Amino acid sequence: MSNFLTKKILIRVGGGLLIIIALVLSIGINDAGHRTVVQHLNGNLDVVFKSGPYMQWAGKTTEYKDVLTFDFDKTQNAEGVTIDQDGISVRYQDGGEGTIYGIGRYSLPNDMEHMLKVHKEFRSNDGIAYKIIKPITEEIANHTAGLMSSEESYTDRGTFTTRAKTQLTKGKYVTVQFEKVTTEAGMEYCLEANLTPALKNECKNVKKTTKLIPRVAKKDGLDLHASHDFDQYGIRMAGFTLVDWTYEPKTMKQISDKREATMAIITSKANAERAKQDAITAEQQGLANVKKAEYEKEVEKIREVVDAEKAKEVAVIKAKQRVDVAIQNKLTEEQNKLAAYETKKKDIALGQGEAERKKLVMLADGALQQKLDAWVKVNRAYASEFAKQKWVPEIQMGATGESGNNAATMIDLLSTQAAKQLSLDMKMKK
Repeated sequence: MSNFLTKKILIRVGGGLLIIIALVLSIGINDAGHRTVVQHLNGNLDVVFKSGPYMQWAGKTTEYKDVLTFDFDKTQNAEGVTIDQDGISVRYQDGGEGTIYGIGRYSLPNDMEHMLKVHKEFRSNDGIAYKIIKPITEEIANHTAGLMSSEESYTDRGTFTTRAKTQLTKGKYVTVQFEKVTTEAGMEYCLEANLTPALKNECKNVKKTTKLIPRVAKKDGLDLHASHDFDQYGIRMAGFTLVDWTYEPKTMKQISDKREATMAIITSKANAERAKQDAITAEQQGLANVKKAEYEKEVEKIREVVDAEKAKEVAVIKAKQRVDVAIQNKLTEEQNKLAAYETKKKDIALGQGEAERKKLVMLADGALQQKLDAWVKVNRAYASEFAKQKWVPEIQMGATGESGNNAATMIDLLSTQAAKQLSLDMKMKK
């Protein structure tokens, strides 16, 4: 009985452990930045895009990165990189070879249909990277190089990068062949349509080369693109950067030689133009000097004429001023004469009036006031003189009383005489 119980317990414990192991094996974890394709026991496929745990039910799982990286720069970056190689070799339109360096990042599809298609055809990250991403990137890099010469890619790397990114996004350019005419280095201006007669003569013996080269086809002004292989898998370019270019030695020498030749021609033409310009400048300078001398003489002549006119005008003004002064002096003299005449008339009138007034006064009172004033003055004079005389003797001998009468008698006689002389009538008029 005890053995039976022991076996039963062991069976239950073992069954529980099997269940636990089955549950553990049925739960998977999808890391952030990844997606997982689950192949269930019945053969059905499922894709887990969301990070975190999921039920796999003991199915087979394949993990993919959300973004695959194709690193083709000059450094080794194995960590986190799907493909790591040293550059991409390209051939340019003129046959020159070189290498471009950079990095490309590509996003895997986010829908079930395209992701299962990718899984069925490529089975792993490396399969996707090496079987579709690397070949398409290298093909587009060479297709872009084929649209440019080595020199053009050397001098215009921005265009190279833009064209490569555009094709990785929309598909390769559709191209057509056209004739391109080139000339020897430095004589490219001879290809211009409107040349001056001098340039036409200069360019008549310049060698021109015609060759067929590809260029981007256009429709309604837009670049045409072929169907993109990425489209059928839902893969998208997430980023593309070119960091450097290298060229084979003969290409660099060719670029260098062409640059030197171009610079020599440009320098030669510049020197010729400078010499021509110097000659023109000298001629123009000579003409300018002649004109300057003529203008200086003309200015001097004009200045002398202006000075003469000025002197003439000043002389005329001064003469006019003298005439005006003389006229004014004459007018002033006449005014003074008139004023003197008027003053004389006034004085005569005043004198005549005063004489008439005095005459009338004298006629009115017989010049009484004047006579009285004269009579007063005469008597004052007599009085003053008489006052100085000693009319009364200090010592008197003999009879007395006659001396005072004599003085009075003398004063009366003198007063009477003065009155007669003044014709003064002292009587009161009725």
